[in-house]
Amino acid sequence: MPPLIWHHPEPPGRKNALTRAAVVRAAIEVADTGGVAALTMRTVADALGVATPMSLYRYVLNKDGLVDLMLDEVSAEVSVPAAPSGDWRADLRGLATSLWAMIGRHRWYAELVDGRPPFGPRTLRRAAFLLTVLDGAGLRPAVAYASLLDNYVTGTAMSVTRELAMLERFGIASTEDLQAHAAEMADDSLAGWLADMPDLTADARFELGLDCLLDGFAQRRT
Repeated sequence: MPPLIWHHPEPPGRKNALTRAAVVRAAIEVADTGGVAALTMRTVADALGVATPMSLYRYVLNKDGLVDLMLDEVSAEVSVPAAPSGDWRADLRGLATSLWAMIGRHRWYAELVDGRPPFGPRTLRRAAFLLTVLDGAGLRPAVAYASLLDNYVTGTAMSVTRELAMLERFGIASTEDLQAHAAEMADDSLAGWLADMPDLTADARFELGLDCLLDGFAQRRT
């Protein structure tokens, strides 16, 4: 296995030196502003006012290490209770909606998370809680159900991100704009559906899909 940042503790501090936390914060700000495409060691170094990107490697090992640290840092924004409440559905909903809200603030997370091993301490804490809830609810194998839930959240977030990019690219600012463009291309059989298309927010669509997923889970408890 390639070296992981979790095997490399932060080096001792130097006078007027950077810190690992400062590098990670700067990288998160770069990605929040410009997306994954903007995230390079050079842009992070520039954000920190550092002359050369090579000086960052002392703190984060490599770019993969930086991404791992970023993913785990924003995972701290996901609310993880100390113990299950006894209401498995409420626990899963709370975890999923908190993750969804975090990704809404850091859209790059959904694009990067599946490409890295989930070994960060905050990530592992969340996973342990999720698996405990699923197993206690009789949803086994718990790992499979955890994957379904996480894939729904991150997959939906990726879909929303792509949709927003498409709307911006084509200058579509509202549901009415989308209906007008679609009506020009649709045949009569679709006209009524387009006219009545609900103006659901991304959050409302996410909640609807989450309810459907949890309804399915409820039918498979053992």
